[in-house]
Amino acid sequence: MPADSKTMYHFRKMLEELESKKGRGTELISVYIPPDFELAKVLQQLREEQGTAANIKSKSTRKNVQGALERIIQFLQAYMRTNKKPPKNGLAIFAGNVAGRDDYVDIQLYWIEPPEPVRVRMYRCDQQFVLDPLKEMLEVKETVGVVAIDGKEATIATVRGKNIDIERSLTSGVPSKHGKGGQSARRFERLREIAIHEYFKRVAEAMNSIFSNIPDLKAILVGGPGPTKEDFLKEELLHPNIREKIIGVIDTGYADEQGIKEIVNKAGEILGELEIMKEKNLMQKFLQELVIGSGLAVFGEEEVRKALEVGAVDRLLISEAYGETRAQLKCMGCGYEFEQRTKNFKIFQQQLPMKACPKCGEKKLTIVGAHDIVEEFLEMAEQKGSKVEFISTQTEEGKQLQLGFKGIAAILRFKPG
Repeated sequence: MPADSKTMYHFRKMLEELESKKGRGTELISVYIPPDFELAKVLQQLREEQGTAANIKSKSTRKNVQGALERIIQFLQAYMRTNKKPPKNGLAIFAGNVAGRDDYVDIQLYWIEPPEPVRVRMYRCDQQFVLDPLKEMLEVKETVGVVAIDGKEATIATVRGKNIDIERSLTSGVPSKHGKGGQSARRFERLREIAIHEYFKRVAEAMNSIFSNIPDLKAILVGGPGPTKEDFLKEELLHPNIREKIIGVIDTGYADEQGIKEIVNKAGEILGELEIMKEKNLMQKFLQELVIGSGLAVFGEEEVRKALEVGAVDRLLISEAYGETRAQLKCMGCGYEFEQRTKNFKIFQQQLPMKACPKCGEKKLTIVGAHDIVEEFLEMAEQKGSKVEFISTQTEEGKQLQLGFKGIAAILRFKPG
């Protein structure tokens, strides 16, 4: 089941934080544990790595790597006291000295249960945390059906992100074009046509059965060598609901699993356009309601918040570039309390000792509370049953949401009273 918008937002924020961390040497450790892997074996490997780390020439790097390994080992030992296996999606663990300077050591540990299963077993020590397996989980995740077909075989698969699952393989049983045993050419060709039709029927029935049971099926791609794929589609054996999802026919050299991979590799542009069209359609719907003055479109933090509070929001549109933290500050000198917003909370924290109280001028400010504004909106949307869509800034419509509509907008179910 796909992760909800709130989970994915937190996941994205965590990746942004991890990506900002840099090591002074190859001292940042990344560990990926698939859901079906034995934790005891991971511990054994990490202890072996501790021994290997003793051979690192740089004293500071050696100390930091060993320290990071010890943090991970302690974490896993504590986890194993209550859990015999990894979580259902596995674990990604990161540890290392993230101070970024020579005169100070700050070994931190981060761990994530990803929104999708970890499919790679990894231990890596580098200047940066290895995040590619997690970043792939942020890519388009609707299921895509893929079919590779030629005159001899057909392969039906589903693709989610970069994960390919072969659902079924069929062989045609169609005789080659040259008959044997003295049959007349005309009779042989007629038998061959019947066999091809029956083969196409079996492929269509399999596609109808498999794809009709996938609620988030976004599109279907058909490929294969030669004209067989076009001949198959001309037969119109597919259910209309399945046929209408076919968005591309692609030439490949094979009709087996290799053919499926070829189709996926060649279809990136097509699938990317689909995601762009989804965003365009949502923004066009919003703009249409705004232009006709129906009262079913609002934008800006204040108006969207009011609409969410009364449950009027159908679709909440948030720019991926939108986001601030609302910090509550208190002056420890005069006791004055006030609120301030910031785009980058971590930099804000670092600069706080240099900021003066607007009332007494003393540089004695402390943070007494902080709220992520996007998270507030996501929680409200969840409570009211509103769907949330994050809009990229890669399209004109996405840029328009970011710049022209303050990064947040909503399409409403009804006009608030």
